[in-house]
Amino acid sequence: MNDQIDDLPDAAALVSSQMAYYDLRAPEYLDTSKSDRREIGAMAPKFVAEVVDEIGPSGNALELACGTGVFTRELVRRVRSLTAIDASPKMLERNREMVRTPAVHYVEADLFAWQPDRAYDMVFFSFWLSHVPPSEFDRVWALVRRCLAPGGRVAFVDEDDRASERQDSRLVDGVPSARRTLSDGRTFDIVKVFWDPADLERRLQSAGWDVSVRCVGASFLCGVGSLLV
Repeated sequence: MNDQIDDLPDAAALVSSQMAYYDLRAPEYLDTSKSDRREIGAMAPKFVAEVVDEIGPSGNALELACGTGVFTRELVRRVRSLTAIDASPKMLERNREMVRTPAVHYVEADLFAWQPDRAYDMVFFSFWLSHVPPSEFDRVWALVRRCLAPGGRVAFVDEDDRASERQDSRLVDGVPSARRTLSDGRTFDIVKVFWDPADLERRLQSAGWDVSVRCVGASFLCGVGSLLV
């Protein structure tokens, strides 16, 4: 991490580090030959389509931390409108290249600071919740709440605790994290929380959500639900 990031406290430093890492990784993100993770954490396109079909997105949707567009291109085929947000301009560029449709409205924003200006029928995010520091969990879910229209649904996909055995998991200043390496050898510590699906479901219920979280595939979880009435 650079000196500016090192000067930040704990979780904030890790968030800044992971934002820098993913922006730098964006141009080669889907090239597993240049990844320190190879196939770890990857979802096959067919599996992505199947998961999105099961979630059943509809109406006006919002995708948080949209990344390269693997899920964006499946979501946009099934909804009335789609807004896709990411903090990385290079990730947004990759997303546009992959999805190639004017039907997606793109927004560059830091999701730890961004506020919605409208409500959506569905809020979706993939492989983002694991990058949320535990100290920011409640604030992030309060943001999701503000994004949802009455009767709206939330859905998400991520790696679960089964994936932690194959990764360089560690604690940095008490925050669950992992180390990532660029093809040029530079290393970055990022936030990485491997949730147990049952624990996550209970945590969300205590925060006012009726969300079912289940294991999918060899090392993923999927959650779908809404606010408790």
